[in-house]
Amino acid sequence: MFGHQLSAGRFWRLFPRKLQPGYLRHRLSLERSFWANRYALWKFLRKGGHNASKCHVIAICQAVHLGDIVACEPVVRHLRRENPGAILIFALQRNYRELVDSHPDIDFVLPILCVSEWARFSKFKCFDEVVDLNIYGRSCSSCKSHWYQSDGSNGVNIWNYYEYGNLLQVYCRTAGIEILSASPLVYPTSEDKNFVDNLKLPEKFVSLHCGSNEVVRTLPAAKWQRIVNYLNERWGIPVVEVGLDPILFLSNDNNNISLCGQLSILQTAEVIRRSELYLGTDSGPAHIANAVGTYGIISLGYYKGFKKYIPYSGGYYKGDSCTLIYHDGPVFEMDDKLIIDAIEQRFCTIFNRAL
Repeated sequence: MFGHQLSAGRFWRLFPRKLQPGYLRHRLSLERSFWANRYALWKFLRKGGHNASKCHVIAICQAVHLGDIVACEPVVRHLRRENPGAILIFALQRNYRELVDSHPDIDFVLPILCVSEWARFSKFKCFDEVVDLNIYGRSCSSCKSHWYQSDGSNGVNIWNYYEYGNLLQVYCRTAGIEILSASPLVYPTSEDKNFVDNLKLPEKFVSLHCGSNEVVRTLPAAKWQRIVNYLNERWGIPVVEVGLDPILFLSNDNNNISLCGQLSILQTAEVIRRSELYLGTDSGPAHIANAVGTYGIISLGYYKGFKKYIPYSGGYYKGDSCTLIYHDGPVFEMDDKLIIDAIEQRFCTIFNRAL
């Protein structure tokens, strides 16, 4: 009929997007999520001892991604200081909800499916104040709907945002609130800490996250492997790889460990906190390393037209607790010797060993 055999995916792409099964499934899931969250929110405000007519209700939203949500954490503490008696509601994609479930200043978590669901909640009259931290023009990869704040975003959009500073500064500007500068915090629970205790990690180790959510910001595995070999041979220190998917083959001969796919977000934070050094590129775990105060060596390069940018606030922004290595091009082209030299400098300083 078509002259050649079509895969199911190719076949359905012949139809308008709104008739494709993936889109229809997403929209159905979106409706279920919206009505379930709407009921849970109503129950919390009206039946859980809170009366929206008597309390100032502030809804905060940063839908995605891991690093962005961590970077925005100082906003929560700022709003709590400014509004001690308010109800703080945080909306974010459900995959990341543990980041705010344990936050002491959050009263209710709204686990949305995507930014399109937030677009509907943002108009709710039960919210006395909305702090929208999503960049103007952000879209859902499934339903392709773009989110535009009704009252604008003070000039910030998905094409120019790093021109306004680090992510915390950018998101404060787009939400129209005071520009903040503090380091973010994360809050592992006692269960998370006990879980990491039971891993019996080495006394001293380096934590490493090789990947990123985009290839252009990912250093090739062969280069990371040379860095791991250097750490094992020069310093006798093992490496613990974290993240969702393993990039390296870590030999147990040197006590290296892969914990990829075995940890929750907050368990990952606790592992990074216990490490001597964090290594990575511009990814979510780098923001976590900043949040837990672990010294980081972070590789940065060209990204979406931005030639030199800094994602981090606090210690990583000031340079007090990190070394940022900039490459004149995309990160995947970076020479691993630059990272090795930065590690050498750091370890010679903290271990008092001559260069």
